[in-house]
Amino acid sequence: DRLSIVTTPLTNQEIYERIYAAISDRRLLPGTKLSEERLAQAFHASRPRIHEVLMRLSQELIVELHPNRGAFVASPTPGDLHDVFAVRRALERAIVAELCEKFAGQSVTALRAHLEREEGARRSGAHAVLARLTGEFHVRLAEATGNRLFSDSLRRLVALTSLAIAQYGSPAGHACPDHEHGDLVSAIEAGDIARAETVMREHLDHVE
Repeated sequence: DRLSIVTTPLTNQEIYERIYAAISDRRLLPGTKLSEERLAQAFHASRPRIHEVLMRLSQELIVELHPNRGAFVASPTPGDLHDVFAVRRALERAIVAELCEKFAGQSVTALRAHLEREEGARRSGAHAVLARLTGEFHVRLAEATGNRLFSDSLRRLVALTSLAIAQYGSPAGHACPDHEHGDLVSAIEAGDIARAETVMREHLDHVE
């Protein structure tokens, strides 16, 4: 009941994206059992197709497969969380450095629009929406590079971070301090690589 039941057939990619979004948005929490039979019914798909999707999610560490028990939404350990943030620090500092070179002296309209959506959710007290948007911001940064490897990698890392927040954080917590996304965009628009890298490192320290 935490996944939208569909009435038309979906591709494996579409099924993957719906399950992924439900996990990333914390509609499916760490440790939740993912029944192949129920998912097959919900998506009007065969169990072998559902199994393929769950295998893909397990390769990305978002789902855990246990012999004789089935599939479960991953429950990251503190060690897993440390590894995720070690990779995020390296990757996201590279991303903002590239964006500084690409957008120096320009207004990054897409990122500014995203910041406005975050502020709207913050003002209205829409905690679940804000949690989703603050995670999406980091994916939007990666997408702005035009490098799909950056954006695909960030999407996985943000999903794992969201699982950790769901497991260890406040249910209403969104992890990202209010002003730091704006500081990042300002540094990118100024073309200040050193400032952008410093803000990103400190920002990820705060999130962790």
